[in-house]
Amino acid sequence: MIRYYLESSADDRAVSRRHDLASFPAIIGRTPEAAVQVNSSRISRQHARIDRQDDKLILTDLGSTNGTFVNHEKLAGPKRIEVNDVLHFADVEYRLMADVGPSADDTVVDLNATVIGISELPSQFPLKTREFLQLMEQKMVCGFRQGIHTARGELYGVELLGRSTHPELSNGPAELFAMARALGMEVELSRLLRRRSFEQAATAGLSLPLFFNTHPAECKDFDGLLAHLSRLRKQFEQLQLVFEVHEAAVTDLDAMAEARESLEGMNIALAYDDFGAGQARLLELVEVPPDYLKFDIALVRNLDRPGSAKYRLLDSLSRMIGDLGIHTIAEGVETEETLSMCRQIGLDYIQGFVHGRPEPLIAE
Repeated sequence: MIRYYLESSADDRAVSRRHDLASFPAIIGRTPEAAVQVNSSRISRQHARIDRQDDKLILTDLGSTNGTFVNHEKLAGPKRIEVNDVLHFADVEYRLMADVGPSADDTVVDLNATVIGISELPSQFPLKTREFLQLMEQKMVCGFRQGIHTARGELYGVELLGRSTHPELSNGPAELFAMARALGMEVELSRLLRRRSFEQAATAGLSLPLFFNTHPAECKDFDGLLAHLSRLRKQFEQLQLVFEVHEAAVTDLDAMAEARESLEGMNIALAYDDFGAGQARLLELVEVPPDYLKFDIALVRNLDRPGSAKYRLLDSLSRMIGDLGIHTIAEGVETEETLSMCRQIGLDYIQGFVHGRPEPLIAE
C-alpha cells in the first residue's frame, strides 16, 4: 500500500519535518484537531484540506489568509497533487512524499517509475516563499532614485525605484516581482515599494518632479489603483508626482480619460512609459494626451549616427509628439554618442547611465 506524508526542509522548531497522512480528509492548519498541525502565525486555523479519491490526492484551500500553493502556483480551486510536488501553506514549505509497502495481496505497488521516498530534501525550495513573505510583512524595502536631466544636463526630476533590503533576497526588482508573480502578490509588492519610496522621498525633502511606476497587474483595476493613489496623495501632499503607465495598458480610452481626470484632481501628472516597446498607440496620444512620454530603451539604444532608420523614426515621433504639447523623455541613454543624437533630435529630457546609476534615496 502507499503511505503518503508531507516532509519539510525548514529549520524551524515550529514545523515538524514529517507529517504522516494517516487518514483522509486531512486538514492542514493551526487547530489542534488538524491532521497536520503547524504552529505558525502565517497559517490559518483550518488552512487547507487533502482528500483522497481512489488513488488520487486532491488539495483544496479553505479560504486561508495567506494562500496555498502547488509548485509555486496559487490555488484557485481544488487541484490534484502528486508525489514530489512542492506545497506551500503561506510561508511553510513541504514536499508530498510516499512510502511503498506490501499491498493486501503481498504484491509490490507499481507507481509507474514515479520518484518516491526521497530521504532528504534540498536545503531550500526554489522559491524563497518564507523570505519573501517576511519582506512583505516587515516592509524590508527601500527607495532608490535615478535622475532625469534636461538636454543641457541639468537635473530636472527623478524616477523613484524600489529595492529589497532582505539579506537573503536579491535587491533587484525583477527577481522580487518574479517571486510576487508566483505568489499572486504583484499588486501588494508594487504598492509597498511605492509607499516606501514616497516616504523616503519626503524624508529627503525632494522638491523635483517624482516619476513613479505602476505594475501592469494594477492597471486591471484602475479604480483600486486610483483609490490607493488618493490615499498616498493625502499623506504626501508636498511631493510633485508623475504617474507612469505602460503604453500597452492604455487600451480603454474611456477608462484612461477618467483616470487622467482623477489624477488631475489629485494634482498628479501623467506619463506614458515605454512608448514604442510594442504597438505605438498613437490614437491614445490624441484622445488622452499625457504630460510626458518616455521613449522605450529599444528606440534609443545604439542611436549613434544621424540619418539612420532609428534616428529618422525617433526624430519623426518626437516632432509629432512635441506638436501635441507633450514633453519627451529618452530612456536608457548610456553613451555620449546617444546623448548627442538625442540632443540633435530635440528630446526634452534624458534618463540613463550617462548621467549616473540609481542610488538610494536615503544615504546609509
